[in-house]
Amino acid sequence: MFIRWLKALFFLAFIGSHASINANDGPNPTGVHSTAPAEPTIESLAVEGPYNVERLRETDGLRDGPRYRGATIYYPPETSHPLASVVVVPGWGSSERSIQGWGPFFASHGIVTMTIGTNNPPKDFPKDRADALVDAIVTLRAENARKESPIFQRLDLSRIAVGGWSMGGGGAQLAAVQNPTLKAAIGLCPWHEPGGIFEHAVPLLIIGGEKDRRAPFDEHGLIHYCTTPSTTPKLLFEVRGAGHWVANGPKGVYRDTGNGDVGRIALAWLKVFLVGDERYKKFLSIKPQSASRFESNIRGVSSGDDKTLDASSVCDTLDSL
Repeated sequence: MFIRWLKALFFLAFIGSHASINANDGPNPTGVHSTAPAEPTIESLAVEGPYNVERLRETDGLRDGPRYRGATIYYPPETSHPLASVVVVPGWGSSERSIQGWGPFFASHGIVTMTIGTNNPPKDFPKDRADALVDAIVTLRAENARKESPIFQRLDLSRIAVGGWSMGGGGAQLAAVQNPTLKAAIGLCPWHEPGGIFEHAVPLLIIGGEKDRRAPFDEHGLIHYCTTPSTTPKLLFEVRGAGHWVANGPKGVYRDTGNGDVGRIALAWLKVFLVGDERYKKFLSIKPQSASRFESNIRGVSSGDDKTLDASSVCDTLDSL
């Protein structure tokens, strides 16, 4: 009897000590935010991040905004600190599903991501898509205030970014013009009517394909980049040999993959300008292997040879186009 009692006591002590560890340490360490997260590497930026990802839809109580159609919020449930967020909108004739690859990717790296559709995909031009993005931000704010929401009071509402593919990229640019408090904007193979001039100070990333026939880079992506003020932090990344679908997600679709560089640069951009994590700044000075053109006006970004990136050359080509 004494031996049985001793074994039982040992078993309870064993369970209790492990319960105490779990209570203090939380779930799987790979899914827990640390005050000293692992140092990012060029490899870690191109793959899923350390956090698990859950999603929230309108059927879960998410606001149904009048300026967009359909929405999904991807978020990391393990993190407890205020989180930055980004909204991504698709292009002409395309549904929310066409750009949803960005949702789980960014969220796995700790950035709440909302993907949306548009009310009339074949007729909604960049202006309509900008309005959709702005309306989606209203939804993010509402979700942060909704007590039943799993992201209730978990968002840092001072850190919001926008992004868009094709006409959605033009919409992201216009949303930045409308809302100068945005922390970052990303144009993915962006399209906009001729004559667009984008007067805003929101840090801008332009990614496109060298062989894009739907939004030729010299006629769209390059114009977006060069007509944004030189005082605005900006970076241009043209993917060698790629077409219009290279930036639908972090690894593109079809044959337009970008070798993971598209996701790497987009994530580094948001980490620096949206989240404010300076550790990622060095990755913006490393020219991707897949780049046919890679230019920036960012100062204070140290490259391997201690030089800074310069934007003067790429926009000098506009006169010859």
